[in-house]
Amino acid sequence: MLTVTAALIRKEGRILVARRRPGISHAGRWEFPGGKPEQGESPEEAIVREIEEEMGIMTTVDAYFGESIAHNGNTNIRLLVFELTWERGELTPVDHDRIDWVRPEELLGYDLLEPDVPIAREFIEREEAHRT
Repeated sequence: MLTVTAALIRKEGRILVARRRPGISHAGRWEFPGGKPEQGESPEEAIVREIEEEMGIMTTVDAYFGESIAHNGNTNIRLLVFELTWERGELTPVDHDRIDWVRPEELLGYDLLEPDVPIAREFIEREEAHRT
């Protein structure tokens, strides 16, 4: 099973999603940004490093959000998701050609990668529960 990390980064009531650029796997699909842990790296260390490398911003981990399991062809993917705080830096995406700040209720209108869909649903449910 392939373990991958992803970030939920908030700004003014919206959540960051990114579209994968042409020329890389799953081009044109949307995701919560992140990536694979390196050898000996914790998932928390991986997500902070990946966001710095992929988005050009420094973040800190606030909380573990949850995980999803998805099947992609012959590969099982375990997505570990963390809530991050944007500390500093300017967004400069590397593996993405577009980023959007999305209201929670808009998330499922994006063509999200399969592992991200259950995370989006859970995020929406938690946001709705928080409002009531």
